[in-house]
Amino acid sequence: MANGTDEADYTIYENNENTSQRSPEFPPFPGPPPMPVGTLMVGLVTGVVGMCANAVVLVVLMYGRRYFRNKVNTLITNQSAMDLFACIFLATSFVMSLPGASQNYLVLGEVGNNLVCFLFRNRVLSIVSMNAAKIGLVVIEI
Repeated sequence: MANGTDEADYTIYENNENTSQRSPEFPPFPGPPPMPVGTLMVGLVTGVVGMCANAVVLVVLMYGRRYFRNKVNTLITNQSAMDLFACIFLATSFVMSLPGASQNYLVLGEVGNNLVCFLFRNRVLSIVSMNAAKIGLVVIEI
Protein backbone atom coordinates (compact mmCIF):
# COMPACT_ATOMS: atom_id res chain seq x y z
CA MET A 1 0.00 0.00 0.00
CA ALA A 2 2.97 2.21 -0.39
CA ASN A 3 1.84 3.77 -3.62
CA GLY A 4 -1.66 4.61 -2.39
CA THR A 5 -3.53 2.10 -4.54
CA ASP A 6 -5.69 -0.56 -3.05
CA GLU A 7 -4.11 -3.88 -3.80
CA ALA A 8 -5.79 -7.03 -2.71
CA ASP A 9 -3.77 -10.05 -1.74
CA TYR A 10 -5.26 -12.94 -3.62
CA THR A 11 -4.23 -16.42 -2.60
CA ILE A 12 -5.04 -19.28 -4.88
CA TYR A 13 -5.84 -22.46 -3.04
CA GLU A 14 -4.98 -25.50 -5.04
CA ASN A 15 -6.32 -28.93 -4.54
CA ASN A 16 -3.15 -30.71 -3.47
CA GLU A 17 -4.65 -34.12 -3.95
CA ASN A 18 -2.27 -36.67 -5.35
CA THR A 19 -4.05 -38.57 -8.09
CA SER A 20 -1.97 -41.69 -7.58
CA GLN A 21 -3.26 -42.08 -4.00
CA ARG A 22 -6.92 -41.73 -4.90
CA SER A 23 -8.98 -44.86 -4.52
CA PRO A 24 -9.84 -46.24 -7.94
CA GLU A 25 -13.40 -46.12 -9.13
CA PHE A 26 -14.65 -49.72 -9.22
CA PRO A 27 -18.28 -49.95 -10.26
CA PRO A 28 -18.33 -51.91 -13.54
CA PHE A 29 -21.00 -54.10 -11.94
CA PRO A 30 -23.95 -52.05 -10.76
CA GLY A 31 -24.82 -52.67 -7.14
CA PRO A 32 -28.31 -53.40 -5.94
CA PRO A 33 -30.44 -50.37 -5.15
CA PRO A 34 -30.24 -49.16 -1.55
CA MET A 35 -32.75 -50.80 0.76
CA PRO A 36 -34.31 -49.48 3.94
CA VAL A 37 -32.67 -50.58 7.17
CA GLY A 38 -35.83 -52.47 8.18
CA THR A 39 -35.64 -54.63 5.07
CA LEU A 40 -31.97 -55.30 5.70
CA MET A 41 -32.68 -56.35 9.28
CA VAL A 42 -35.50 -58.71 8.21
CA GLY A 43 -33.19 -60.31 5.64
CA LEU A 44 -30.38 -60.60 8.17
CA VAL A 45 -32.62 -62.18 10.83
CA THR A 46 -34.03 -64.58 8.23
CA GLY A 47 -30.52 -65.62 7.21
CA VAL A 48 -29.34 -66.14 10.79
CA VAL A 49 -32.42 -68.10 11.87
CA GLY A 50 -32.18 -70.21 8.70
CA MET A 51 -28.52 -70.90 9.40
CA CYS A 52 -29.26 -72.08 12.93
CA ALA A 53 -32.22 -74.25 11.91
CA ASN A 54 -30.49 -75.88 8.96
CA ALA A 55 -27.31 -76.45 10.95
CA VAL A 56 -29.26 -78.30 13.65
CA VAL A 57 -31.11 -80.43 11.07
CA LEU A 58 -27.87 -81.19 9.24
CA VAL A 59 -26.03 -82.22 12.42
CA VAL A 60 -28.90 -84.44 13.61
CA LEU A 61 -29.17 -86.16 10.23
CA MET A 62 -25.41 -86.64 9.96
CA TYR A 63 -25.29 -88.33 13.38
CA GLY A 64 -28.41 -90.39 12.69
CA ARG A 65 -27.42 -91.66 9.26
CA ARG A 66 -25.78 -94.76 10.74
CA TYR A 67 -29.07 -95.89 12.22
CA PHE A 68 -31.56 -94.66 9.64
CA ARG A 69 -29.99 -95.22 6.28
CA ASN A 70 -32.53 -94.59 3.57
CA LYS A 71 -33.03 -92.36 0.52
CA VAL A 72 -35.37 -89.92 2.24
CA ASN A 73 -32.83 -89.04 4.92
CA THR A 74 -30.18 -88.58 2.24
CA LEU A 75 -32.49 -86.21 0.37
CA ILE A 76 -33.25 -84.22 3.52
CA THR A 77 -29.53 -84.05 4.39
CA ASN A 78 -28.66 -82.72 0.93
CA GLN A 79 -31.51 -80.20 0.99
CA SER A 80 -30.50 -79.03 4.44
CA ALA A 81 -26.88 -78.54 3.32
CA MET A 82 -27.95 -76.49 0.29
CA ASP A 83 -30.33 -74.41 2.39
CA LEU A 84 -27.57 -73.85 4.96
CA PHE A 85 -25.25 -72.46 2.30
CA ALA A 86 -28.06 -70.29 0.92
CA CYS A 87 -28.70 -68.83 4.39
CA ILE A 88 -24.98 -68.22 4.98
CA PHE A 89 -24.64 -66.35 1.69
CA LEU A 90 -27.89 -64.46 2.30
CA ALA A 91 -26.80 -63.27 5.74
CA THR A 92 -23.36 -62.32 4.39
CA SER A 93 -24.84 -60.28 1.56
CA PHE A 94 -27.20 -58.44 3.90
CA VAL A 95 -24.33 -57.66 6.30
CA MET A 96 -22.36 -56.24 3.38
CA SER A 97 -25.36 -54.05 2.44
CA LEU A 98 -25.76 -52.46 5.87
CA PRO A 99 -25.09 -48.72 6.11
CA GLY A 100 -21.48 -48.09 7.03
CA ALA A 101 -20.17 -51.29 5.46
CA SER A 102 -17.15 -50.90 3.22
CA GLN A 103 -18.02 -50.41 -0.43
CA ASN A 104 -14.59 -51.25 -1.86
CA TYR A 105 -12.06 -53.87 -0.83
CA LEU A 106 -8.80 -52.41 -2.12
CA VAL A 107 -6.71 -55.21 -0.60
CA LEU A 108 -8.27 -57.68 -3.06
CA GLY A 109 -7.34 -55.62 -6.10
CA GLU A 110 -9.67 -54.63 -8.88
CA VAL A 111 -10.59 -58.16 -9.98
CA GLY A 112 -11.14 -59.42 -6.43
CA ASN A 113 -13.21 -56.39 -5.52
CA ASN A 114 -15.41 -56.83 -8.59
CA LEU A 115 -15.79 -60.55 -7.85
CA VAL A 116 -16.80 -59.95 -4.22
CA CYS A 117 -19.23 -57.22 -5.21
CA PHE A 118 -20.77 -59.36 -7.95
CA LEU A 119 -21.12 -62.53 -5.89
CA PHE A 120 -22.16 -61.09 -2.52
CA ARG A 121 -23.63 -57.62 -3.01
CA ASN A 122 -25.83 -58.77 -5.88
CA ARG A 123 -26.75 -61.91 -3.89
CA VAL A 124 -25.66 -64.23 -6.71
CA LEU A 125 -24.37 -66.99 -4.41
CA SER A 126 -27.52 -67.05 -2.30
CA ILE A 127 -29.73 -67.18 -5.41
CA VAL A 128 -27.63 -69.98 -6.91
CA SER A 129 -27.83 -71.95 -3.66
CA MET A 130 -31.60 -71.50 -3.43
CA ASN A 131 -32.01 -72.62 -7.05
CA ALA A 132 -29.77 -75.64 -6.39
CA ALA A 133 -32.06 -76.68 -3.54
CA LYS A 134 -35.10 -76.42 -5.83
CA ILE A 135 -33.40 -78.28 -8.66
CA GLY A 136 -32.33 -80.99 -6.22
CA LEU A 137 -35.98 -81.66 -5.39
CA VAL A 138 -36.98 -81.85 -9.04
CA VAL A 139 -34.12 -84.12 -10.13
CA ILE A 140 -34.79 -86.61 -7.34
CA GLU A 141 -38.43 -86.93 -8.42
CA ILE A 142 -37.50 -87.84 -12.00
